[in-house]
Amino acid sequence: MKGSIVLLLLIISTTSILKAQQDVSFTANRLQEMTQNYTSNSMNWPIVVKLASHDVQNNTFTLSQADVQKLKNLSATTLNYEEQQARLKYLVSQGASIFAKSETDSANNYISDYVEAIQTGNLDRTIELGSKLKPAIDKLEVTLNSNRLVNVQAQLTQKEGVVDKRLGLLSEWVEAAEKTFFEESDGIKTHKASFALLSFTDGSNIQINESTTAVIRKSRVDKLDESSDTEITLVEGGLLSKLSAVGKEKSNYTLYAGASTTELKSLNFYAENSENSIVKLTNYDGEANVTANQSTITIKRNEGTIIEKGKMPLPAIKLLAAPQMLSSRKDSIIYNDHFVYAFSTVPKADKYHVLISSSYNFDGNNRSIISSETSKNITDLPLGTTYIKVQSIDNLGLRGPFSETFRVIRNVDTQAPPIFGEHFRDAIIFTKSDSFTLEGVTEPDAKVTINDKPIAVSRSGSFSTSINLNEVDRTIVVTAVDNSLNKETKKVRLVKLTPEVIFDIALNGKKIGSVINPSSSLNTFTGKAYPEMEVIITNNDIIKTVKTDSQGKWGITMSVQEGKISVTLKSIMFGESFSTESYTVK
Repeated sequence: MKGSIVLLLLIISTTSILKAQQDVSFTANRLQEMTQNYTSNSMNWPIVVKLASHDVQNNTFTLSQADVQKLKNLSATTLNYEEQQARLKYLVSQGASIFAKSETDSANNYISDYVEAIQTGNLDRTIELGSKLKPAIDKLEVTLNSNRLVNVQAQLTQKEGVVDKRLGLLSEWVEAAEKTFFEESDGIKTHKASFALLSFTDGSNIQINESTTAVIRKSRVDKLDESSDTEITLVEGGLLSKLSAVGKEKSNYTLYAGASTTELKSLNFYAENSENSIVKLTNYDGEANVTANQSTITIKRNEGTIIEKGKMPLPAIKLLAAPQMLSSRKDSIIYNDHFVYAFSTVPKADKYHVLISSSYNFDGNNRSIISSETSKNITDLPLGTTYIKVQSIDNLGLRGPFSETFRVIRNVDTQAPPIFGEHFRDAIIFTKSDSFTLEGVTEPDAKVTINDKPIAVSRSGSFSTSINLNEVDRTIVVTAVDNSLNKETKKVRLVKLTPEVIFDIALNGKKIGSVINPSSSLNTFTGKAYPEMEVIITNNDIIKTVKTDSQGKWGITMSVQEGKISVTLKSIMFGESFSTESYTVK
């Protein structure tokens, strides 16, 4: 029988050891590292968080062996997703956004849904979408190859607000719908608070700002070598030319603005024309040759120039550096509709241009803010992901390169506002006063009630209120509710200490008086106070200490010497001595 018990204990112990060996625990600062190890991409961290058990106190995560296997299964999906994403990018550069628009949109929707599934920690949905991506890209490629020879010049692939089109140079302006095609000599015009994106067959595009007029002077495709010859006239306003890598290497792009002619060999080039009197050109990649009034200059990466009417271009001007983010992170998760975007001051910057978009490529739903401040409270942020970047503008009005893109993810708030504070560390608080000031901290936007009475919350989230202790023992209910109606409740028991209760002490079963008889034999002191208290009895140089139990009862056995005996009650939570009673021993 004894051997069987030992064997059973050995089996239990071995099972526990094996389980401990199989579970994987790690601290929060290793979350992205562990995600990379198990799923092949650190961006999958929300799924790891969703699967793992979270020890909030130690801020550690634990994955079971089953969880680890699920993550390893996800790794194959991740690698497949990255491969198909690269295929999609290449096919877009080959004209997929024009020749297979529906299929490209479908593939992009799969990618968007895939990313959303990761961000919400939905493992099964992520794997399901990952498996659908390759067939979608395969279909896109087939459609692209069959439609590529369609004689298409440029297409209005995105628009916001009112965008007009003019057929040739003499027709009337009429409103253009998305997917409208533009041919040679056609004009495009945006109005106030509007935006347009013209896409070309080689994957290049032109982003047209609000209040801008432009004309496609030439747009021809050499179907033999897939090169194009494109000429754009910027009549007024501003536009950003973004050539594809194929367009930069194989095609000819010429921009006319005012009296200037610019030959582009740049992936990223911005132009402004103000009534043909002043033209501002800024180049962010490669180089561009600018000619005006029989003078030609070359502006290289992060250089610009200005052409005044009737004058030669200014020599190449070095653009201001991009502002640096004050946050060490490149993203932030929020639960409300506003976010403070802060960046460093750039020397000699006259102002800053903050660009906000729902698109990672900033080619749709854009908002611009021009400001002299280096911190902007961006409001009305929608649910989902918003992308933000900023550039410096010098005193000539030339715009420098953009900063790194910052990502703000607004989620639905499902987490209750926390209630913190010293008074909420335990369930019972002692006081000798007739009133008590209860203090705490929560989210600044939360609404706090104490016993159903509303309490003001400061901008830092702190709150306090004075509570009258008409009763010796009462329970206080504190509730915090945020704007999403998430609620947190904490209960605090407030006890007013009175000598009649806490010093109701018996010696050997009989209530003691002010005088106690000495005794060399062991005697037992007993009493009943409250939980979470410490009782200290001192008799000359003898000190005895005991903690009260869950009902507040306590007992100490000791001999009693002539002199004085003192009994002190102390709060374990706060380390505060509340009261002391003394007795004479003779």
